[in-house]
Amino acid sequence: MFAGGRKTERRVSLDISPLMDVAFQLIIFFAVTTTFLEQTGMQLELPESTTATAEETSPIEVAVTEDGTIRFQGEVVSVEQLESEIAALPAIDKAKITVRADRHVEYGLIVSVIDALRKAGAEGLSLPMEAVEQRQGGGSSGGTRGPPDRP
Repeated sequence: MFAGGRKTERRVSLDISPLMDVAFQLIIFFAVTTTFLEQTGMQLELPESTTATAEETSPIEVAVTEDGTIRFQGEVVSVEQLESEIAALPAIDKAKITVRADRHVEYGLIVSVIDALRKAGAEGLSLPMEAVEQRQGGGSSGGTRGPPDRP
């Protein structure tokens, strides 16, 4: 049957070029279609801290402007409305809420907002602030500048 009684050995190879093309197309697809967390359009002057650390912000955000306006997800609400809106959220969304407040907001209002959030079941509250470098020495700042003073 076989000439010389030798078996012919067949070598199998797999071309992975199409597989790599598909992998790169998937990477490009996810990079283009990914949505990024949007910051609110309000201009808030956050308090400064020399010990602040960068934290991931949550998608649920409450902002309090200098004039005392409270915004939940971009809409103006009262403290009572805020409490009912947060109470209506699923538990997973209540796990981390970011409260952004202007540095000139009345302290009592911030306490009211935090109290309303806790009554509504919010567990993890985050109060972001701007990190500034500690200034050492009494003389010149050595080129280190902080944010401009308010007029």
